[in-house]
Amino acid sequence: MDINAIWVPQALESIGVILGTVHALGLPPLESLAPEVAGMPITEYDRDPEALRRAVETWRGAARHFEVAFTTAEIRSHVNARLDSLPVNERRYWETVLHESRAFWEPIRFAALSLDSVGRPIPVANTDPATRLFLEDLTSDVLRGASTTDRVLKEIDVFARPYPVGLFVDRVGPLVANDAYATPAVWRMFRDDLYHSPRVVWGREVNLFVLGLTNQIGAAQDANGAPRDPSLASYVRSLKEILTQTVDAVEASGLKHNELWSYRIEGGRLVPLRYATSTDIQLWNVTDLTVQFALAGVK
Repeated sequence: MDINAIWVPQALESIGVILGTVHALGLPPLESLAPEVAGMPITEYDRDPEALRRAVETWRGAARHFEVAFTTAEIRSHVNARLDSLPVNERRYWETVLHESRAFWEPIRFAALSLDSVGRPIPVANTDPATRLFLEDLTSDVLRGASTTDRVLKEIDVFARPYPVGLFVDRVGPLVANDAYATPAVWRMFRDDLYHSPRVVWGREVNLFVLGLTNQIGAAQDANGAPRDPSLASYVRSLKEILTQTVDAVEASGLKHNELWSYRIEGGRLVPLRYATSTDIQLWNVTDLTVQFALAGVK
């Protein structure tokens, strides 16, 4: 989905915290502290906190415009069409994966990558929602009755569902995108832009997803590792299964410290490989230490 639908409400809420702190400290009005912001939206938010609240709610509602869902019959139709467009060896490999995984058997829903020129979702599954899983305490929403475990699990189902239905590829990890539900025109765009395509896993997105899962698990358990509520037992178990599946696949790739990695299919086997222009070390790589620490704390 458009990452702004995740980042902007978070940023607006942060502005509210900052403005509240300025007031609590008894500092002068914002325009006195920083005259250059006069006339900007932040000054309105400073004078009218209700306007800021409305802005947050508006942006939080933006995510609904990206929601798409497909029945099992629709999944089969879209995925088969996409497979028919692939080289024979790749098509046969993915057909075998589908047969063994039964990924067709359940409907699927996900947040589309973007909207088209008239505001309709372009149905490309993607890893952007990993950011929301990382930033927001979805489990606490469940505990206070504002959400359900089923809703949270459906949001991350696409990460665990085997490609080409979902994003998950064994011995590789969650692909950054899946264009099977989109049009041939979109397929061609991704063919010309492999960096953002269903041919790659982004290490940054993997780390966000893993940290998001550990956050949700931690929020659902007490200090002894027991569910905070008995009704959360199956939810925690599902989260841990997805976490294990993801970590094991990424470890098996042997490429988890790369910026991104890809794969090729040869001799009926999938072979992980380094992406041609991948950078081995970037600043975000230090988050691997955080991931290791978070995984060590999962009970």
